[in-house]
Amino acid sequence: MLFETTSLQPVKSVSQRALAAHWDRLAAGRHFPALTEFSLEPGMHDPKQLVVWNIEGKGSQQKFRALYQGENVAEVFSSAWAGKTMEQVVPMSLRRFTIDAAKECAASGCLIYTILSTIDTDERRVDCERLLLPFGSDGSKVEQILASLQLVSVPGGVQRKEIVNQFQMQANLIFSGRIKSGFTGSNPAPIIPASDVHEMATGTHPVSDGSRRASKPAQVPSRPGAATVGEHRRAARRNVVRAGRINFGTESMTCTVRNLSATGAAIEGAGLPRTPDSFALVLEMETATRPCTVVWRRKTLLGVRFG
Repeated sequence: MLFETTSLQPVKSVSQRALAAHWDRLAAGRHFPALTEFSLEPGMHDPKQLVVWNIEGKGSQQKFRALYQGENVAEVFSSAWAGKTMEQVVPMSLRRFTIDAAKECAASGCLIYTILSTIDTDERRVDCERLLLPFGSDGSKVEQILASLQLVSVPGGVQRKEIVNQFQMQANLIFSGRIKSGFTGSNPAPIIPASDVHEMATGTHPVSDGSRRASKPAQVPSRPGAATVGEHRRAARRNVVRAGRINFGTESMTCTVRNLSATGAAIEGAGLPRTPDSFALVLEMETATRPCTVVWRRKTLLGVRFG
């Protein structure tokens, strides 16, 4: 993963912005503060939706072990993380994104902000915002990471446990950036109203109760020329570059997925002309097999429907 140096501007969540600003004030000119200095101010952020990771080892042996897991995070993921490593609790499809971000946070001493995206069962795009805050006793070595997860509102609301399952099946990286300390002394970035943000791991303000204004999900265009006339998609495709493997009969071949939705994909590969009209697809970093039916072909590119 590549992380661009950015400001607080891309962070959409009001509570994550407040958390970041509090962290920066505690740093007070250092790269980052100590975890013993940290305490949540009333109304800043719900501690039930936070996770604290302890950093063990370095290099290829570096591990992130959960010291604290908020009650709502435990409920959403239906598992207790305390004492377990990130590799043990994070689903395979999300592991590279989460661990790479944690390693960048530990190495740079910066805030790390990422946005992951998936498609829910109603074919709507849902984004998950993840903010990592580094802490260390002497201000030079990161020893702990505080993590906050939040979902962006979509029309009609989000069922938290269901959307976690969707992220496990399909997750795409939309943004990844690092934010250095010292930003609270500059002009603050505009704050997006709290009514536009849904806290992922809290039941206090569910989007589906109608009391919040839902934000319009972004539409990501599919790859130009990928669709043929007469193909009617039930879900918007998004551009991706993901390795995959096609299996049919006794044969297996590698391929590259160029765009993807919950219902289908565009696949590229030199051996695709000889594939049958039905085969199985397994994406990189996933274990689930997707049954595919070919709906169009074009030389080394084809479109498939899942199921």
